[in-house]
Formats: sequence, structure tokens, C-alpha cells
Amino acid sequence: MKYVLRGRIYATICDDRKLPLSRSVVRLYRFEAKDATRLVAAQAKEVFQFLEEKDIKAKQKRLLAETTTDAQGNYSFEIDGDKKKYKGEAVEVDVYYPEIPDYGQEDTDKPRNYKAFQATLDVIQARWKETNEGLLGQWNYTLSRKWWCALLRRLDIWVICGTLLDCESGQPQAGVEVIAMDDDVISDDTLGSAITDASGKFCIFYRSKDFKKTFLSPFINIETPIFPLGNGPDIYFKFALGGSIFHEEDPSVARKPGRENVDNCLCVRLCIEGGQREPVSSFFHIGDARRYHIVLNINPADGRTANKAAASWNEQAFFSTLGLLGTLEKTLNGQPMEYKFQYTELASPTDPIPANPAAWKDVLKTDIANGTIIGFTPKFVTSPPPPHYDPDIYAINAQAGQIDVAFNGNWIVVPQTAQFLTGRLINLISGKLASGNVNMSTLTPGDSSTTVAPLQKNRYFSIRMIKRQAGNAASEAVAGTSRPLATFNTIYQNVPHGGSWAPGLTQSELGIASLDLDELVSGGGCSNITDSITVKYTATNPNLGNVSLAFSGPGATNNFDPIVFTTPGEEAHGTSHYLGSFGDLENCAYEIRLSAELNLTNGETQHDNIWDRVLFCR
Repeated sequence: MKYVLRGRIYATICDDRKLPLSRSVVRLYRFEAKDATRLVAAQAKEVFQFLEEKDIKAKQKRLLAETTTDAQGNYSFEIDGDKKKYKGEAVEVDVYYPEIPDYGQEDTDKPRNYKAFQATLDVIQARWKETNEGLLGQWNYTLSRKWWCALLRRLDIWVICGTLLDCESGQPQAGVEVIAMDDDVISDDTLGSAITDASGKFCIFYRSKDFKKTFLSPFINIETPIFPLGNGPDIYFKFALGGSIFHEEDPSVARKPGRENVDNCLCVRLCIEGGQREPVSSFFHIGDARRYHIVLNINPADGRTANKAAASWNEQAFFSTLGLLGTLEKTLNGQPMEYKFQYTELASPTDPIPANPAAWKDVLKTDIANGTIIGFTPKFVTSPPPPHYDPDIYAINAQAGQIDVAFNGNWIVVPQTAQFLTGRLINLISGKLASGNVNMSTLTPGDSSTTVAPLQKNRYFSIRMIKRQAGNAASEAVAGTSRPLATFNTIYQNVPHGGSWAPGLTQSELGIASLDLDELVSGGGCSNITDSITVKYTATNPNLGNVSLAFSGPGATNNFDPIVFTTPGEEAHGTSHYLGSFGDLENCAYEIRLSAELNLTNGETQHDNIWDRVLFCR
């Protein structure tokens, strides 16, 4: 019997805010103590304990399974009950740290003399439920702030979490970069930064070496002054929009209680007088409808979308034309402004974004969709009646009725007309950054696409906006940089469709969905099927979601062998037999349809499912 235990693990931080325990090794152990019932009923604080190397080795023979949580803290264990001699009894759940995970601090170097350790989270008795997969159990867990901070301390990870509000109205301040500083005698250290979410919340992760810097760093790091020796940094904050600091606390705040010599977990509640006073030109989001924040809603581990309340909007790569949104002012430091976009390709989404300007390429005018409206000027007219507003519309690559926006090389010149109101920054044709074609005409449904061509992969691009005073190179400033974005625009050409029933080739799809029936292959495309249905299927895309078969007709049920994902998240192929009652099928026409979900978004909607179908007669 197979046992599957799934769930999600969180950690509690400030204001009961939960953070996912991401990218962490989780272990499941058989629990053999006689007082299992008491410990299952006990509170987590009675069970939690740290384990050192000797304790870890002593538990090794009881290990049932091991897995790693994803970016959202999800985990899944599978236990072969027969092989492990497990019958659903109580288990211990531990988290194991052979390395330093990236919880947001990015630096994963081990502290000096670091030794792998483990922590027991809880003892649980899952409530098993019978499913087609076997026995399924569900267990979610939230680590208390006390133990989360103790765990981070062992890892030399420091965190500042808080909320940013307007001092007068109390309204959350979203999209603001909060920069944590350590007030030091020799020079103030920048610990890290984060951008506030829609609720004004943020978390900044850093390491002790970020505040133990001296004039001899990185050779000698120690918090200054050396005498007396302090344990933690002294914190004050700066605030920025689009890379431009618009407000900062006085460094003396760092010497006040609650900010001086702080522990590795700090909770703060900050406010800005007058909120975000002056609009700042900057690049913030992708897409009008979904508004993916270029940092908060991009998973740094895989470049896909993340952290949206609508779960179906997450784990998507980007494709097609992308609306790049933000704020746009006519001037910069009182002078007319112009802006442009640049991009750089990375081999992996975890690679550092290059600082060298030579690594970036300009987005060209031809890379921007025709008719991209960047703004308009309201205009009241009386003719033809009745009186109404008929604005002047300013667009890149203007179409009929629009006013063409001027370019200075690759710089977009912001119109200087009165009452200029902004629309979007650009509509980027992402296929101009990365595209390609692969010919699948020789694919046989049921086989892997790799029999024809290698599995196609996402490509990763960071996109940034640069602004400047018109013609003034010295005033250039970065105004918003995205995390590396997973992007896919490869076109699959000549994919076999219709099987042996109505063979043909589809053109220009972003994935493969192809099927046939063995009975039609051997008997001919118009053969009647009498006693079996054997589906051959292939579905491919590096962002492949759900793949399913649907059987339509009198007496038909969607009862097939499970779809086999030979490369999870990228390809499913093989054979699936109809498991329903063949005697219930009437002498009639039937359709079997293969549907494949593509987890691709343009920031507005998700790509439609792709499909193939075969018809036959009973």
C-alpha cells in the first residue's frame, strides 16, 4: 500500500504574518516511543527540539522518507508501506539543514565551523483517506516565532519584518523599497532592502557579515565599535521609489530602544509623513489585469509568477506581448525626461543580475508593439455636438488617430504637452527577445518529443527601465529592475493532429498535444472499434500543467489509465487504456479529446489549453 502525506509548512513572524518554509529538507521518521498518543496530542512547543550529528545518526534507521519543500513551502512524501513495513502509524516530522537555505538573504555561505543540524517539528498521526493514489494524508504546520527565530539564529540568518504606513491616514504604502541601514561609527552598512506589498508589509533578510564590516573587510569583519562588543546592528531606514530615495530616517533613531543592538528577528511598524510625496517615474508591474510585481510576484528560484492570492495566477512563465507598467512623469529634476528599456539574458534564474552596463541590450522601437499608448492629453471639444472629451492619444508606433511618440535613438521622448496623463510604459514583444521554431512533423503520438528534438526550455531575462534628463547621459538612473523572468516563445511547427482518423499537422503552437488510437493505427482511420480503446498521447511544454483525456458519447466515462508525466512539468507521453465498461457503449460515434494546460501568461490572462481529438464509431 502506498501512503502519500502532503501539506505546507509555514513560519510565523511579525503580526502573526506567515512565511513559507521554502526550499528546506524535510524528513519523516517512524515514531516508536510508547507515549506516542501523548506526544501527538501535545503542543508543538513540547515536541520541538534541536538535534545534533549524533542524534541524527541515531534516528537514521527509522527514516521513512525525505523531500524538499518548494518556494511556497509545499511538501509531498510517498511511502511504500510494504517495503518500509509502515501501516499508517504516528510519525515524527523533522527539518534538516545540511546547507544554508535561501530564505531571502541570498547569501548561502556557511558560517565558520558550521555543522549540519536538524529540528523535530512535531509528532503527528495522519488521518488517512483512500484515493486512487493510495492512502492520502494532509498535514499543515506553522512554526512559532520563537522557534523560527532560534532556527534562523543557528543558520546566521537575520530578518527585519514590518509594515509601512502613511503617518496621517494610516493607509498602507505599497510598492516602496524599504532599505535597512546599520548605523556605524566608521561607515553605515546597507543590510538589505525589500519592496512593500499591497498591505505595506515587507521582510528584509541578511547575514551577520552584512553589519560586521570594517575598513579591513572582507578580511576582518566585526561589528564596530570593537569595545564594547555589540551583538547586533543598530537599525534605521531609508525609503525609495524606482531606485530614487525620497525619504530617510535620521541615523540617531538607530540609538533608541528597540533599534539598538537588535536581535536576529526584528519587527517594526514604520510610517512616512505625507506618504509618497512626489510621483517618481519607475517600472513596477507586468500586465494590466494581473499586475505581477516585477520583484514580489516573481519566484527567484524558477523565474515564474508567485505570491498572488489567486492560486491559478501563480507558477506561470511569460509569453507573447507584455504590458510593462509603472509611473511616468514628464520631467526629471525639472528637465524634460526620456526613458528606455533594457534586457539581459541569464543562464539560470538564480544567477546574479549583472551590474555591468555592457551586459544589457536596449529594447528597440521594433521590439515594441504598434499602437502602444503611453499617455494622453484631455481635450474638450464642442463639434460635433454634444460637447465631449476627445483626448489626444500618444502612442509608440502610432496607428490611425494616434499621435506618434518621438524617439531619440532608443530613448522614448516623453511628450511635454500640458496635462499629460500616463498610460503604460511599453508593450514589449517578448518574442523579439527569445523565440525559435521546432519541426515536429515526424512525431508519433505516444512517443516522447525527444525522438524528434530536445525538450525545449524556458529562457530567463531581467528587464529594467532607465530614465534621464533629455540628452543628458550623466543623469541616467535605473528606474526599476525585474527579477529574471521565465519566458517561453518557442513555436512547435507541424504537430501531428487528428491521429489516424483525420491526419493533419497543426501550425504555430506553443506546445504539443497529439494523440491517436492503437485500434485505428492497426485497422485504419475509419475502422469500427469493438472491444478496446488504447490511447497514445504526447503533451509537451516546459510549463506543462494538467493533461487529461475526455471521452464523449452515449455511455462513455472518463475512466482511463492515469496520464504519465515522464518529465514532470515538461512532458507526458505513453499509452492509456479505457477502463470503463465497453458494454455500456452504444453503436454510435464517439470523440476522445486530449487537453494540455500551458502555464503561460502575458500578464493579462493564461494561455488557452491546447488539444487534439480523434473520432471513431462503435
